Amino acid sequence: MDSERPSTTDQALSVGDSVELELLVRRSDEDVALFDSSRIIETLIREAHLDRDRAQQLSVEIRSFIERVGLRTLSSSVIRGLVDAKLLEYGMEDAYRAHSRLGVPLYDVDRLMHGSRRDDVGRPHGPEGTSLHLAEAIKREFAIVSVLSEASANAHLVGDIHILHLGSIDRPYSLTCSVDHVKRHGVLLPKGFASAAPARRPEVLISHIVKFTAALQGYVSGPIVWDSLNFGLAPFIEDLSHRDLLQLAEMLLHELSSPAVARGGQAISCDVHLDWRAPEDLASRPAIGPGGEKLNRTYSEYTETAHRFLRAYFEACLAGDARRRPFVSPRAILHVTSRFTERAGYRAVLDLASRVATERGGLTIAFDRDGESAFFERFGVADVNAIAKTETDNWRSAALATVAINLPRVGYLAGGDQVRVFEELTRVMEAAAQAHLEKRVFLEKLLARGEHGPLSLLAMTVGGKPFLRLGWTSHPIAPVGLNELARAVVGSPLHESTVSLEFGRRVMGHLSREIERLSDKHRVRFLLSETSDLAASSRRARLDLRFFGKSAADAMRSNADASDASYTPGCKLAPTAPLAPLDRLKAEGSLHVPGLLNASSEVWFESTAPTAEQVALLVSQGFYQTGVGAVVFAPEFTFCNSCDAPANGVLSACPKCGSKQVDAYVLSGDRYSLTGSWDDYRLAQLAHRFRTEF
Repeated sequence: MDSERPSTTDQALSVGDSVELELLVRRSDEDVALFDSSRIIETLIREAHLDRDRAQQLSVEIRSFIERVGLRTLSSSVIRGLVDAKLLEYGMEDAYRAHSRLGVPLYDVDRLMHGSRRDDVGRPHGPEGTSLHLAEAIKREFAIVSVLSEASANAHLVGDIHILHLGSIDRPYSLTCSVDHVKRHGVLLPKGFASAAPARRPEVLISHIVKFTAALQGYVSGPIVWDSLNFGLAPFIEDLSHRDLLQLAEMLLHELSSPAVARGGQAISCDVHLDWRAPEDLASRPAIGPGGEKLNRTYSEYTETAHRFLRAYFEACLAGDARRRPFVSPRAILHVTSRFTERAGYRAVLDLASRVATERGGLTIAFDRDGESAFFERFGVADVNAIAKTETDNWRSAALATVAINLPRVGYLAGGDQVRVFEELTRVMEAAAQAHLEKRVFLEKLLARGEHGPLSLLAMTVGGKPFLRLGWTSHPIAPVGLNELARAVVGSPLHESTVSLEFGRRVMGHLSREIERLSDKHRVRFLLSETSDLAASSRRARLDLRFFGKSAADAMRSNADASDASYTPGCKLAPTAPLAPLDRLKAEGSLHVPGLLNASSEVWFESTAPTAEQVALLVSQGFYQTGVGAVVFAPEFTFCNSCDAPANGVLSACPKCGSKQVDAYVLSGDRYSLTGSWDDYRLAQLAHRFRTEF
């Protein structure tokens, strides 16, 4: 960075052997030097790869311009800008890109530091949060200029595709881990910094999980995912009372939320999978217990203990924090199977889960209809032989990036011709795959630097094997706006006609086949995935309104000038569709093709929450009568900032004290957040969301 080491044109500003002008220049390292045009020559040769004669010609012209204007003080960024302007004037675009400076306009910095609303509601608005935004803005430019090809960069910029978290080009998107890694190896950090031996007590294990999650978050832009948390903990907690289990659960929830304090308000993005039955790939494996030792019992033999922790976890969720508010992190995913009701005690757990889902929100209930596919659904790895040969402490996978594709634009470009629609789908899938491969190459270079490189934690060696193996990485491609594509091509949204829904199924089937083709072609694992990134959906919708005008406005039923334009995330029905919950699950479930990761359907409701019996019935119907991958119950809350009282529903005033100083806490994408930080498109979707009356 410039602040660490004067580089590029900045070095052209140092005092040299001959100084032509008595001109002071403020350098980016906060030093002041006299202008020396000979340094410009050396910089252009080193950075822009110009020959010496051309570099000397440009330096003379820049010096003449400065003399003619009569400037007496300059900054290094102005000097660099003058050089870049000359490069463009002579048509040397490659040299310009190599020499250009990355940064953020003063206006944007001022607006960010003083503003309150933002696209990424998961990021804080404090000083640490603005620092993160500004750093990622520079990395985003770097990715576009230096990492991506011109074709991939243009596809992202114009909106054909959207590379999620482009400002984190130097990180994988998400990481899925087995708890057994922490149990077996403790907390291993690069260069031995603050490492810890394997835990022997449950509270120490919880501390290790939290510490390692926080460490990994610095290397991953999206969520850290822990698989089968309750079964992973079971060998440590078998002899604990319910009170002790409750304290452990409270500790886990509080600790995974507390790093928000140290990170300027940015909560850890963490998912935990919870199981009623031990997953098939884990059930017969030897359990790992205190000290990292293998036990003579399998994980399936700890089922009752895992159930006890599950109950304690849900009770801790219901209790909330000290202000009785829901925990920000982690997001829990409860897996149910066809054998869920076979074991005694299932109804008590289901009732607790129903209360968490309706009184706290944030709980996803996932349907594992095929036990053999459970591992793939969580880790994205389908190689049975690789799984069988790998110890559970080495179960670890990463999604290196997530690239979303703009489905509605395919419809606009095809002009309603369905044959052309599928041709365009193939084209845009190729573009998404190419962007994935370019980021993969960049990450491979960073990982190749090993434990002394920028991805040291992911590149470290554990037990003689790399922590992150490239063979266990994947590349999700996420369709966005299927509902608007159907409206643009067929003439009606997905929920209004069987013809539209059938068209949607054909599109998803085509995308599924393309995923297989691209995986075979490029010898890497592409996956079809849903995404809940509303910022990406809104950005592409606004771009399409600009490029396609009325066609895009008609597909969205939106005013062409609307700042609240947005496409429907993933392959979901419109949130405004007036459907009963089961009808929505059936329709969206029919679009969930095999292998579609992170597929879920939301159930929104008014201030009157469904009863535990109603939730249990809908879960049973969703499992047996639909093909939906998961269901998310999405209650809405209002918190009073005056008297601190919570209330159900989105309200404009506190029902207890009457204060209008309130903020709503609502599901946005796959995470809850306060609506006070939301942009217009999120607020518009919230206002028009169809809610069920139970």
